[in-house]
Amino acid sequence: MEKVLGEKKSAGDKIFVGYFPLGDFKMGDAISRVGEFIDDGIDVLELGIPYERPVLDGAVVASSMARALEVTSPAAAVDSISALRNAYPDVCLQIMTYYEVIEAMGVDVFCERVAAVGVDGVLAPNVPDAAKAALSEALERNGLIEPLFVPIDLADEDVAGYAAAGRGYLFLQAQEGKTGPREGVSPRVADDIARLRNAGATAALCAGFGISRPSQVKSLMAMGADGVIVGSSIIEAVLEGNSREYISSLRAALDE
Repeated sequence: MEKVLGEKKSAGDKIFVGYFPLGDFKMGDAISRVGEFIDDGIDVLELGIPYERPVLDGAVVASSMARALEVTSPAAAVDSISALRNAYPDVCLQIMTYYEVIEAMGVDVFCERVAAVGVDGVLAPNVPDAAKAALSEALERNGLIEPLFVPIDLADEDVAGYAAAGRGYLFLQAQEGKTGPREGVSPRVADDIARLRNAGATAALCAGFGISRPSQVKSLMAMGADGVIVGSSIIEAVLEGNSREYISSLRAALDE
């Protein structure tokens, strides 16, 4: 994943990170749906592990996680990734999860388990400061990269740390609040991109949270982003039966 995204960034190709909620039966057959996502232009599959208290997520993702937990568990959702890896051996597969899921399994056990099913990396946006070093070390021991979540209120004293530590891509929060489709893009994203680049960030800078329209994608590209991250609106499009057209429209906006 780090190699693939680095090559895309170097070539000037924009990166599309798309969220796929593991275990949500309304998404249909996982292997077939992920195949559609890839064919329609998604570069990184952000595989969501269901969790009962998704405090950063809006109604769409929270409802998806609740449906998943009716039929599966976080551990079983992790195990299901092996089938996706077998079906798509060369695709970038990354876990998106809350730290509480990692903590419940045990940091070392979690990292060993996700490495065994074939993921490339793990992003947890709410890791407590006291737990960050242990998680980073366990991920590295197991050959996993750690994309980082960069809050929209990025403090000056934190810029250098994010710039130095980012692997694969940095997830820049594009709007305040929770996930879910909204209007516009915060102008602060452009400032965050500039500060991170000036601090020497080499990882791709991708923005997400509230991104649902091609016009927002174009705005982020104009701000200098290397890519976008889209989740809630992809789930909505699947539920409405028009996900293929919708994902393709975002890919087209990225490639303009």
